[in-house]
Amino acid sequence: MKPLLPALLLMMMTACGHRTTLQPPPETPQLWCLMHSQVMDQGSLQTTLEQIERLHAAGYTGIAFWDVSFVYLTSAAWPDPEGRFLRKAMEHATAIGMKTLTLGPPFGYSNDLLSFNPNWAEGFHVSGTRFQVDASGRKLLQRNSFSGLRNGGFEEDPADWHMNDRGVETDPAVSHSGFASGTIRNPPGNARFSQKLDVTPWRQYHVRLFVKASNYAGPPVTVEAFDSASQKKIRFYQQTQISGSRDWTRLDAVFNSQDSTSVWLYFGVWGRARGTLWLDDVSVEETGLTGLIRRQGAPLRLYDPATGAALQEGKDFDEIHDPGLTSNPQDDYHTPPVITVPAGSSLRPGQMVAADYYAAQPVDSINRRLGVCLTDPAVAEWLENNARKILSIIPPDTGIFLQYDEMRQMNSCKSCRDKNMTAGQLLAWHTRESMERYRRLQPGQQRAFYVWNDMFDPYANAVDNYYFVEGTLAGSVEGLPAEVIIMNWNLEHPRESLQWFAGGDRRQPVAHRQIIAGYYDTHNGAAAATRELQDAQGIPGIDGLMYTTWENDYTQLESFAEAARQGWRGYRSSVIR
Repeated sequence: MKPLLPALLLMMMTACGHRTTLQPPPETPQLWCLMHSQVMDQGSLQTTLEQIERLHAAGYTGIAFWDVSFVYLTSAAWPDPEGRFLRKAMEHATAIGMKTLTLGPPFGYSNDLLSFNPNWAEGFHVSGTRFQVDASGRKLLQRNSFSGLRNGGFEEDPADWHMNDRGVETDPAVSHSGFASGTIRNPPGNARFSQKLDVTPWRQYHVRLFVKASNYAGPPVTVEAFDSASQKKIRFYQQTQISGSRDWTRLDAVFNSQDSTSVWLYFGVWGRARGTLWLDDVSVEETGLTGLIRRQGAPLRLYDPATGAALQEGKDFDEIHDPGLTSNPQDDYHTPPVITVPAGSSLRPGQMVAADYYAAQPVDSINRRLGVCLTDPAVAEWLENNARKILSIIPPDTGIFLQYDEMRQMNSCKSCRDKNMTAGQLLAWHTRESMERYRRLQPGQQRAFYVWNDMFDPYANAVDNYYFVEGTLAGSVEGLPAEVIIMNWNLEHPRESLQWFAGGDRRQPVAHRQIIAGYYDTHNGAAAATRELQDAQGIPGIDGLMYTTWENDYTQLESFAEAARQGWRGYRSSVIR
């Protein structure tokens, strides 16, 4: 249960008037740019310096350096491990009067951090997977407990599949094997096949199907599974972009059933498309040890399922590692490792063995993102070294931009669960730890902290059942003291989100200064800035806007800045009476 004392104290402080007050907005807006760079040599430095000069000429006042170099500063293999070129870029920006932000470690899109050790990934618990000693007594064979998917070749009863969308049918003339397939032709909207499957909780399942295309143009082919009682409980989500014509292509994915006893398997396209897709040989089987994580907070246990007696690694079975995790931790599926049995083992041919372990599962097949564990001691040591290195190269007034963003895996491994926190409490704790780390490593230095809004925002991702996060993210905002500045990119619910962080919601009375992190590749910078300031009317604490592009589209830099300046007086007058 969440402790009541902090909440009661917060209510008492608010009632007594101890509420953070916001200063009036500046007379001119802060104008930030999220600048993608990879400053590691003279050539990339020169390109970055030219971009800084362009931003300065357009009236931008700050740069958030979105640069993977900050992650690799602790790697001797990085071309510039001392950060000499990155430091020159930041020093140039500050010399011409611009503010700068350094990128903190990536806690949501953690693939770069995990290149140091894939075993640091957050992993799902897997419980009771069955293996049997083979006839030779030298290896364990995984036993599939799954009862089976029906009519995977589309050659039996069509009623086995839900095919209610227009453009969805079976084709008796085209197949990957056998004599039929499922097909999607010129769908006017969503076109999906689905089937309800019984599963065992906390097991791994391997999904495979084949797809063929003819003159196809439309949304990616999507395969997903979610809990049969709640569509919000996503068990996996895979997309593959297909265009034109192609022969049969195999799609694979692995998912953890978590606490589900049954799931809906869906595949097809979500949205209108032209052309034809064929889908065939759909299969689902239980698998084991795919993406196996080996670290202190993700223990492996093999035991006799009848007695519970533990088996000893290195004596009863050989040490287990998944080579596929270290060679490509972000893949959708790879052949799982084989457990071998050494001479002198107590295991005998035919004997059943159960395994409990933890395994990484990429969030999606396009970015194949993985999240890093928030509690592992080795990760904490890496974060300490990375923070020390960053602080050694950045200018004195550079702020710290904490990267808690779209964290779709959290609170699953043993070391995280042992803290007995909700996901929201865990994130709040870790955020405070991160800020304290920078303060401790540089005592007396007052650096500003910035953070994306989404993981602390109930109108964005601070909700229940956010992708693979176990438990609720509610309450994560308690990890943000008032001095933390919010980079708010909630453009779907802008007023609710801005009011939340401005202290205008009774559930969250702490008032934060905010920068609207807008644009988001709308390809009309002036319209974006104008709309964002209109959304903020009457909400205090907005200090400016940030030009935020993920497509490296800087064509709208000048128009965005000009519209922000023109609209600022209107916003400012709406909050200063």
